[in-house]
Amino acid sequence: MADGETALKFQLIVEDEAALDRDRALVAFLKARIAERAKVAEEEEERLLAGVNRSLLEFEEKFEHPHRDDDRRSFFAGQIQALGWSLRCAAAAFSAHPDFREDFRP
Repeated sequence: MADGETALKFQLIVEDEAALDRDRALVAFLKARIAERAKVAEEEEERLLAGVNRSLLEFEEKFEHPHRDDDRRSFFAGQIQALGWSLRCAAAAFSAHPDFREDFRP
């Protein structure tokens, strides 16, 4: 294996681990914001929070799946990317919160 190919594989592994760390932090951040808002939410916001929570649970299940990296161009990988992007959009609504991380932005 050429040095360039090895370096590229190492870079992809590091990027994957950084994304996984970000996604775990995003899940924790959104769960905390949902719990905070649920205490004072009115009916419309409750429905919105419930939808975000359903997406969050599906995302968490998929990004921790042992075969998530088997094929980066698969439908499964596309689902993870789409869910992650939509959840980062939802997290942006809380960008003024002190626990918000810039890497949560879509």
